[in-house]
Amino acid sequence: MLLIGYAAGAKRGHSGSGSNYLCLHEEPQWKTYLDGQQEGVGLLAGVEYELTDSGRWRNNVFSKSNNGGNPLINNPMPCAVCYVQGRSTVLMIPARTECPDGWTTEYAGYVTSEIKTGKASSYICLDEAPEVATGGVSQNQALIYAVEVECGTLPCSVYLSGRELTCIVCSK
Repeated sequence: MLLIGYAAGAKRGHSGSGSNYLCLHEEPQWKTYLDGQQEGVGLLAGVEYELTDSGRWRNNVFSKSNNGGNPLINNPMPCAVCYVQGRSTVLMIPARTECPDGWTTEYAGYVTSEIKTGKASSYICLDEAPEVATGGVSQNQALIYAVEVECGTLPCSVYLSGRELTCIVCSK
């Protein structure tokens, strides 16, 4: 593994800053900086799970096998960047649960992003059994949600509206 850290993204409710999620190292290194909040800057905040097993927002399709059975809701999301020696291509394939012939499965899960009524973010493939980072406090700063399909332009015979979209990460 190249690094283990914390998932981060633009703060929820802000229209600026980046649109993609980043993996920040668990032990940051700093160069020149200005203490305190500044004007005219982008903003990056930790990502927390907004996946629940009950209530009005019931939307959790993920296993709890990697986090001791704890709920994901309002917990910070860890991340990792991996290097696989001898493999030159890594590809996230949405709407698939198996890699093409000759490819190696790295992990499989579900496509996730910011909520549809929020601001745009990148779609990412989240492992089907996500882990929870420690040390954070729930503040609803940047949130991650499962992505559902809506048919119409996508053929309704194969993409049924309301289904959470699977994904797989493959290498070769």
